[in-house]
Amino acid sequence: MATAWYGHDGIPIDPTTRAEDLRQVSLFTWAFVRSMKRHLSPPDEDEAAFVQELNARLNPSQAGAIVAAVHRPNRALYDLSVAIDRLPMHFMRKNEINKNLSIFEDTLGGSERLLSSPVPLFYTRHTARFLSTWLLLLPFAMYDPFKGSWNHVAEIPAIALASVFLFGIEELATQLEEPFTILPMQGFCDKIGANCDEIVSWRGQGLDDNEVVIQDNIEAMAPSR
Repeated sequence: MATAWYGHDGIPIDPTTRAEDLRQVSLFTWAFVRSMKRHLSPPDEDEAAFVQELNARLNPSQAGAIVAAVHRPNRALYDLSVAIDRLPMHFMRKNEINKNLSIFEDTLGGSERLLSSPVPLFYTRHTARFLSTWLLLLPFAMYDPFKGSWNHVAEIPAIALASVFLFGIEELATQLEEPFTILPMQGFCDKIGANCDEIVSWRGQGLDDNEVVIQDNIEAMAPSR
């Protein structure tokens, strides 16, 4: 939206200023998702990498402000809001862009609730104890059905296979309580950053004829063959 709507009331657009303004929007969009990834990760998991990436992409004052913030995603979202507010466009269009920032904030809040409200530890322990007891007693229940095998030897792999499947399901349930540790979050952040950089490189209104801009953007979005 910022790329397409940049400019207002036919005011001449300086390509250099436009590129820098949109670059700030792109950078702080990436900074938000990268700060969100760090915020949802275990303490000190990638702190050094996070600081290094911010310093590599943002200027020192911007990176330092985010790193020093108590709630880093909120700080990055604030910087993104300021960058959008500085864009020369009609206030109605800014309002539409800010609606998307509200979606960002809602998504962050939902992720925080998911992270801070895990299944109580007692439930996990009770499930593990129940499965252990049930599987321990299962051989007695399966003794007669396996009487056809020599010395009931076929019961051993059957019980082992059932144990692997059931304990595997229990482990999957435990992992899904905190999906942020198993999802490729870094890859998501890198992809979002690359996509934002590509979008702000496109031309928008005021720089060329509308038909030319639309055609160029369609070509840029078309898959390569």
